[in-house]
Amino acid sequence: MNYHKQFQFNEEVTGRFIDVLIAHPDSPEEVKKWLSHSLNALHIWLCRIANRSYAYEVWQIHPSDKLHEINSALHSEIFELLESGNLHSRHVYRNTEGNAYSNTLDEILTHLIIHSAHHRAQMSSSWRQVDIDPPVSDFIFWARSSV
Repeated sequence: MNYHKQFQFNEEVTGRFIDVLIAHPDSPEEVKKWLSHSLNALHIWLCRIANRSYAYEVWQIHPSDKLHEINSALHSEIFELLESGNLHSRHVYRNTEGNAYSNTLDEILTHLIIHSAHHRAQMSSSWRQVDIDPPVSDFIFWARSSV
């Protein structure tokens, strides 16, 4: 499977999570934190790849009414990267503690997909604890409906 399809899924399902958050402003605070963090991570990794400064902090919380715009902009940048990037290219960067590392674009993109799924699972669990139904976020259900 290619990354283009994975990030189409990621963008759409993240959008569904944003919709549920907007519909339930009384959501647990950790849901707001994890949703913003998931988007911040995409932003930070895109900045690392492009060797530019971050506009968002790791745990910065965004206003709910800005989340769709942020999600769309970040995924547009990812799709552009997928068109021009070399999956085998290595990117040297510093993590938030200042330690230097190097990973391939392939490794970074894989991390982003897994990281987003991890936090969606946390959000789903938090919503279920307060009787809010989270969106379906299984890739296979999305794939069946996008045929």
